[in-house]
Amino acid sequence: MRLVPLEIGRLNSARSILDGGEGMLPFPIPSWLIEHPDGLVLFDTGLHMDLQTSTDRIGSSAAFFDPDFHEGEELTARLEARSIRPSDITHMVFSHLHFDHAGGTVEIPDARIVLQEAEWAAAHEAKAIERGIYNPDDFDHGHDVQTIDGAHDLFGDGRVTCVPTPGHTRGHQSLRIELDSGPVVLTGDCVYFESMLDEMAVPTFGANTDLQKESMAELKRLRDEDGCMLLFGHDEAQFRALPSDGLT
Repeated sequence: MRLVPLEIGRLNSARSILDGGEGMLPFPIPSWLIEHPDGLVLFDTGLHMDLQTSTDRIGSSAAFFDPDFHEGEELTARLEARSIRPSDITHMVFSHLHFDHAGGTVEIPDARIVLQEAEWAAAHEAKAIERGIYNPDDFDHGHDVQTIDGAHDLFGDGRVTCVPTPGHTRGHQSLRIELDSGPVVLTGDCVYFESMLDEMAVPTFGANTDLQKESMAELKRLRDEDGCMLLFGHDEAQFRALPSDGLT
């Protein structure tokens, strides 16, 4: 088993909209590669390649998020650097379907999508699409889609498990991976960076901030009581400190 961080560009944003801090915040947009004996899994797919040249596809979100994304940083290029073809990926597990987590989906044509049923439903609601919260062009490309409801053991061996962490979106989930070095949980946007968990700071734009705090408390319990290493959704310092060849 191996967990490999892949950086699919970056975004720059006013920190005030994330945790109330000051100044601009650059943060990485990760896709996580899980090398399991029974298949290759991506947790989230990062930014769409169009954002290398234009912000048109994200509409009003461009007022809040400025992409820093260049040729050679797209998902397929990151995989090719590891001698992995798009067709080698067997599963794409999504924390949620916002543009910075699902944009690279079109590059992986043959994998099965696995996500919470509530997220798939929310991402197809007309009002959410009209408001620019979701864009089906990011994720709805005719893949085999497996919707789940609650915790889900991806391979049936307890080594890769979906963990519901709703609040940021209605169907947000995190992913627990059992590595030889110990359990790791990819928090997605339930927790953007470590200081948010320490301060229980929740962005005001989430679907349900009270529910997100409950999910954050569960992640804190997994860290403090179960000994899980938490890898946060967009933590610049943490992401830069990870070994490029991954964790085992």
